[in-house]
Amino acid sequence: MSVSKLLPEGRVFAKDATARVVPPPPIYSTHPLRFLAIVTVIAILVPFLFGGDTYAIDLLNSALIHAMLVLGFYWCFTLGGRFTFGVFAVYAAGAYISVWAANQLGGFWAGLIVATLATAALGCLMQLLFARSSLIFFAIVTMAVGGLLLIVFREWTAFTGGYEGLSEIAVPSVFGFTLDSHDSIYYLVLGVLVLFLLATALFLRSPAARDLTMARDKGPVAAVAGLRPKHLQLVAFGVGSGMQGAAGSLYAHSTGYFSLEAFNIDVSLLVLLMLLLGGMNSMYGPVIGAVVLVYLPELLREVQDYADFVYGVAVLVIVVAFPSGIAGLRQTVERRLRHAGSQ
Repeated sequence: MSVSKLLPEGRVFAKDATARVVPPPPIYSTHPLRFLAIVTVIAILVPFLFGGDTYAIDLLNSALIHAMLVLGFYWCFTLGGRFTFGVFAVYAAGAYISVWAANQLGGFWAGLIVATLATAALGCLMQLLFARSSLIFFAIVTMAVGGLLLIVFREWTAFTGGYEGLSEIAVPSVFGFTLDSHDSIYYLVLGVLVLFLLATALFLRSPAARDLTMARDKGPVAAVAGLRPKHLQLVAFGVGSGMQGAAGSLYAHSTGYFSLEAFNIDVSLLVLLMLLLGGMNSMYGPVIGAVVLVYLPELLREVQDYADFVYGVAVLVIVVAFPSGIAGLRQTVERRLRHAGSQ
């Protein structure tokens, strides 16, 4: 008979009569907050490497905003188990709602908060309405809802400007300091992304993450155990949608102009590819995938005639040969080496 002991640090060990110790789950054997701190410090120093190059900083901003989008998708799909093709519409909703709220309610921060809450509510509504749908049907429905939202945005020109776009966009500010430079926008986006990553890391080390995993993989068993699978997935989908809305808000306020052309189904496909490339099972997979796919076309400019072919082959090789993505590259190589050594 085994007895479980919960240590103050939150690590769980089990000891039986033979004094064998069962190791804690992998997430408790790592130091995600320490690693996040190191990554944050590196990210803070990165702009200095480009010496004020505006185009380079714009690429960095694009990578961070896409990373936020993919992190939201990670919450919806990897954690919540609900695949959605509606990322592009939630992204657009976050942008337009943020601009409206910023103009009506007193600035950028009001816009960011309202957009995040509104898109989180939109995600929860979709999950509630189609909670009983199969995974494939749910994905199709979210794409259809996204298409309907884009039609609304196209026709509601007083709110969105349609294809003519919006140019009267509030400039972000912090403690009275206007963030109107590319560098300052970078640090703003980085700060929000790090906050979301921190929240994700803390969640993954909490009992709620284990409950959500059980609800995602073993729904009926979770229900028998007293959990509420649909409620847990609702929260995960709402959080992920809110992050996507925040990405839309930051995109809108980081540019002086944007239009409906920036939001289409290609955004959802790109987000899916970024997650697969970076790694579905790591909270850093979204960041890695976003950075790689934003910068890869730039690196292939020297072979522009063959860029699409090289781009496609490179992504295909990584996705097929390393299904855990770049974030799981080390574990994949170690596993294959152990397998080869055992033969």
